[in-house]
Amino acid sequence: MKSESDKGRRLALALAFALPLVLFWWAAAQAEPMRLTPPGVESAALTTQPIPEQKQMLAAPAAAVKKERYNVVVLGDSLGDGMWAGLYHVLRKDSRFNVIKKSRVATGFSRQDYYDWNEAVREIAAETKIDIAVVVMGTNDRQPIVENGVRHALFDDNWREIYKRRVDDFTATLQATGARIYWLQLPVMRSPRFGADMASFNDIFEERARANGIAFVRTEGLAAGADGSYTAYGEDRFGRTRLLRAEDGIHFTMAGYELLGDKVAEAILTDTDGGAAASRVAAAPLALRVVDDAAATADEATYDMVDRRPGRSDDWLWLGATN
Repeated sequence: MKSESDKGRRLALALAFALPLVLFWWAAAQAEPMRLTPPGVESAALTTQPIPEQKQMLAAPAAAVKKERYNVVVLGDSLGDGMWAGLYHVLRKDSRFNVIKKSRVATGFSRQDYYDWNEAVREIAAETKIDIAVVVMGTNDRQPIVENGVRHALFDDNWREIYKRRVDDFTATLQATGARIYWLQLPVMRSPRFGADMASFNDIFEERARANGIAFVRTEGLAAGADGSYTAYGEDRFGRTRLLRAEDGIHFTMAGYELLGDKVAEAILTDTDGGAAASRVAAAPLALRVVDDAAATADEATYDMVDRRPGRSDDWLWLGATN
């Protein structure tokens, strides 16, 4: 009897020991279908060689197809603000284009301690898809460049070398996104001295545009007299005589910005779909408010924008965010 009792106790102990192991195995077997990846994929992830399908996918070039939607990003100074408004008005009926403002007043390439466009464009490119970039820059750059504690006078050889390097860096960042770039020629200015400096900037921009293989959009003849000189009044994009320039002799009215926008839109559409220029012209101009240009006072004859902000692009003293 004692022997039978001992056998029973040993069997009970064995079952008590084995039962948890059986239950653990059963639970693991039931949980296996919940794995996120099979063992083979997990092991492959540890290898450094891509699988054949990955090699083929990386080697295949992307097909060149037209897009249904383009992000047109406008970068630059206060003229860039107006360029954005004008281009938006011109392209607003073409649903393919989304015109985005990334300009900033009172900025340029000279004063990286105030605003570093090369760093800014990297941040913009990281957060915004750029299909087309429109750039207008230079009106705030009539000042020395200080680099590594050394001051370089405007337009001297070292100044030019540094400035061109910054333009190239800016352009390279945009090119790395795959964007098409349109660099706008600075228009004629009222002040002969200021205009001569802007012509020097245009020489730099055109040279770098040619070197970097991007489009340089010319503005000769726009908002200018028959001889190419500055004029405040002229024909808008609808052929009507309007006030085109702001009272500072640098900026534009909305009619003037639309004229610039029309020029840039023509270049964009020529590259996009063979220049279907008629698709970008509205039946009537978009007016934010009605102003009789002939009877406008000096205060009224200023540029009319959705977002009027302080700052003159001929003020290169850099007195702060509101200069």
